[in-house]
Amino acid sequence: EIPLEIGNLRNLKDLILSENKLVGIVPFAIFNVSTLKLLQLQNNSLLGCLSSIANVRLPNLEELDLWANNFSGTIPHFIFNTSKLSRLDLNSNSFSGFIPNTFDNLRNLEWLSLRDNYLTSSTPKLSFLSSLSNCNSLRFIDLSDNPLDGILPKTSIGNLSHSLKEFYMSNCNVSGGIPEEISNLTHLTTIILGGNKLNGSIPITLGKLQKLQGLGLGDNKLEGSIPDDICRLAELYRLELGGNKLYGSIPTCFGNLASLRILSLGSNKLTSIPLTFWNLKDILQLNFSSNFLTGPLPLEIGNLKVLIVIDFSMNNFSGVISTEIGGLKNLEYLFLGYNRLRGSIPDSFGDLISLKSLNLSNNNLSGAIPTSLEKLSYLEDLNLSFNKLEGEIPRGGSFANFSAESFEGNELLCGSPNLQVPPCKTSIHHTSWKNSLLLGIVLPLSTTLLIVVIWLILRYRQRGKQPSNDANMSLVATWRKFSYLELCRATDGFSENNLIGRG
Repeated sequence: EIPLEIGNLRNLKDLILSENKLVGIVPFAIFNVSTLKLLQLQNNSLLGCLSSIANVRLPNLEELDLWANNFSGTIPHFIFNTSKLSRLDLNSNSFSGFIPNTFDNLRNLEWLSLRDNYLTSSTPKLSFLSSLSNCNSLRFIDLSDNPLDGILPKTSIGNLSHSLKEFYMSNCNVSGGIPEEISNLTHLTTIILGGNKLNGSIPITLGKLQKLQGLGLGDNKLEGSIPDDICRLAELYRLELGGNKLYGSIPTCFGNLASLRILSLGSNKLTSIPLTFWNLKDILQLNFSSNFLTGPLPLEIGNLKVLIVIDFSMNNFSGVISTEIGGLKNLEYLFLGYNRLRGSIPDSFGDLISLKSLNLSNNNLSGAIPTSLEKLSYLEDLNLSFNKLEGEIPRGGSFANFSAESFEGNELLCGSPNLQVPPCKTSIHHTSWKNSLLLGIVLPLSTTLLIVVIWLILRYRQRGKQPSNDANMSLVATWRKFSYLELCRATDGFSENNLIGRG
């Protein structure tokens, strides 16, 4: 526990007890050390209801960090009397009740994080945002993971500080449209509003936010097409629009977003990818899963040499898998399941030296599983289920760690019993070197011997009809003969291992 005596340090300015294993209640006396400028108690196991503390006097407090503890109750009122406060971080606690509408007093506030609590709004229009409009120095707001249950107010959003750079309000059960007035905040670099119930279309006014680097609108109810205006965001690094009802083609101008590194468009109704898209040579992550994309996998995907993640699963891609994918040396995750891909798995997949997870399930792939996949030393997850693969399942490399679920639904596969497939029959592909010797040497020699014997028999039958010919006799004498001992040695004693068949 925090010693009570710390409250007696009347000249204390900075108290930093973060990142420890402190437990129990914070001594109330600490909140009456009027000289305190910095109070950091984050990332401990402290608890209690701070709103019950009376007569708190912290006129000089500039930074209050209480995140990642177990504090409960409402947000303490004394916070809103600390007029010099510039940073307030209460995230990852158990605070509940209304977010106060009294931020007007915190004119110097720059950083506000209330993330991951049980806070809500006193009105459906999130009235506390109006009081934040007086915080002219505000650069960071994070309200995510709270049950706010309201509607984004147009006026309040547009009136927030023009110094605001980052705005997070994901998973807050917020509904309504995205206010066009958000474009007034021209210094924004990040907007994250995912996991809500936002509807309507994506505002074209977002194109005015020229400094925007991260835009997260995933898992909402947004409709319509993706506006070309997003292509005006030259510094856009991360774009997340998955889990909506967007339709049509990916805009052709996306090929101009040279700063784009992470793109998530999964779980929409998109139908096509423009050829210009493959100009994004520096993109790292692509998620186009669960759309209506058709046609063969583009050969141009091999141009994106730094790709780490490809998720094209649950579409209508058809045709064969391009061998060009094997050139993506940095690829760690490749998901192509639930499409209509056919043909064999390219041997070039063995060149995906960084691959950790591969899913090709629920397609029409045929042929053998390439033994080249045994070279993928980082491969942890493999799903080839429900295809038409055949032959022996490789045994080397990471294949020793995979279970039957990786291969189920391929009736012609064989291999180890623990993979719930039948054992493999001996085939010419798995003969030993002795078998190769038999086929390559003994069989031709035996055939030659048989021809000689037949020739001799015919000559013998004709001997009584034709006069003896010394020249012919000398020709017969030149044929190579093989003794029983030679044949015995060549076949390792007519070993069963060399037996081709019986008949």
